[in-house]
Amino acid sequence: MLAAMMRRVLFRMAGAGIACGLLAAPALAIDLNGYRAQHGKPPLQFSADLAAEAQYHAYDMARRHHLDHKGWRARLGGGATTAAENVSYGCDSIDCAIRQWARSSGHRRNMLMGGVSRYGLASAVDARGRRYWVLELGN
Repeated sequence: MLAAMMRRVLFRMAGAGIACGLLAAPALAIDLNGYRAQHGKPPLQFSADLAAEAQYHAYDMARRHHLDHKGWRARLGGGATTAAENVSYGCDSIDCAIRQWARSSGHRRNMLMGGVSRYGLASAVDARGRRYWVLELGN
């Protein structure tokens, strides 16, 4: 079901001229979990569900050319007691996005948050070439 939903979303994005990237777990785990390890935090497990939510929001921001957290609690089911979302734009790589978030106290706190066990990360590029990133953290 998740795969079918992602195919529909990616088809719509391609038709709108928006490039998207649902990143594979191994590439992400090295960066996010490496950052967490440097700070004595346990690794997080990649979640296809959270990645799908991240992809949806990255696409939506790229479509609207607007960076925000619109509807993030609802996207994560609304019932999650511990959850967070980081968003950014302008970075061409995950390494850049992680470094950008690490320089912000609120985003850094989210990446090092205890009480979460899973993450999803995705990006989308708008028609002007600006890449939007979304990191979803939860359980």
